This record gives sequence, C-alpha cells and structure tokens, in this order.
Amino acid sequence: MTAKPLRATYRHGNLKSAALKAATRLVAKLGHEQVSLRQVADAVGVAHRSLYNHFADREALLDAVATDAYLRLAAILVKVDTPEDYTAKYVRFALANRALYALMTSRPHATMKYNPPLQSAVHKVITEAMRIFCRDIEAPAARRRAVMKIYITLYGGISLYAAGVLDQPSETALIAELSAMNAGK
Repeated sequence: MTAKPLRATYRHGNLKSAALKAATRLVAKLGHEQVSLRQVADAVGVAHRSLYNHFADREALLDAVATDAYLRLAAILVKVDTPEDYTAKYVRFALANRALYALMTSRPHATMKYNPPLQSAVHKVITEAMRIFCRDIEAPAARRRAVMKIYITLYGGISLYAAGVLDQPSETALIAELSAMNAGK
C-alpha cells in the first residue's frame, strides 16, 4: 500500500503556510508550551485533523516554526562582519522575539538528526558564528569549543536578562557586556 501524498494546498490556499504563520503568531502570543493544533486550526479556519496532512503532530509543527525562525536569524547574521555586530544582532533578535527564541532553544539537539530541515537551519546560524568568531582558529575541536563558548555566553546572558536576574540597565548595556565577554575582555 503506497502512502497518499500530502496536499500542498487546501480550498482556502496553502494550508501548510497558513498554519505555520498562525502557529508563529500563537507562539509569540502564548509561548510554545501553550500552543495546540486545535488553536492553530481554529486560527486558519480548518478542522484540526486537516493539519495532520502537513504535520505529523504538534511537535512537528513547532519544529517547523523553529526552523523558520532559525532561517530568519541566519538571514540577519549572514550580513554581519564583526563579533560585536553578531552579538548585537543575535541578542536583539532573541529579545524582540522572546517566545520564539524560547521555542528555538527548546528543540533538543540530539533529535535534530531526524529533522534535516531544522538541523540545516540551526547549522546556518552556527556557520555564521564560525565565520565571525573562528577566523583564526584552524583546529576543529578548538572551533567547536569557541562557538560553544559564544552560545553558552549568549544564551545565559539573554536568559538571565530576560528573567530580570542579570543587572544590566538596558539592552545596549547587555550587548556591550556580552560582546566584551565574547572578546575575552
């Protein structure tokens, strides 16, 4: 028995695209923990079962939202030329899209090998970090550690600032502090 191909459209247009946009809006409004397939289906005006033609389950839909967000972030980062600019663009994206950033960082890295689009999108962001922060580092292990240090610093700083734990007077001050930390100062 052959699998029935997934439809690209529905009677009101492209359901997959509409569902992705609706899910992105709902994540921004409610946080990814609260988003359900029924809410997304209601937002686009279809029965929730219709979404299963495009997404295996809720997690697959959230992975698609995260993939799109990583691609948006990568498109911003590909234009930067300095570590300070990378840090500023990354932090501003995360703080302007807090719920979306929380979704992005909630995707388990260990399962990404089963989701090539998400893995590819994440690697585009990592590739930009390597381009900016690892210019003079040749050893693969040293490059990996350098990028890991950057992301631990960024994620930790953003998380603490967003929670109100980190005592920084402004987003600009946070960016300056994280840039100095990433530069080893």
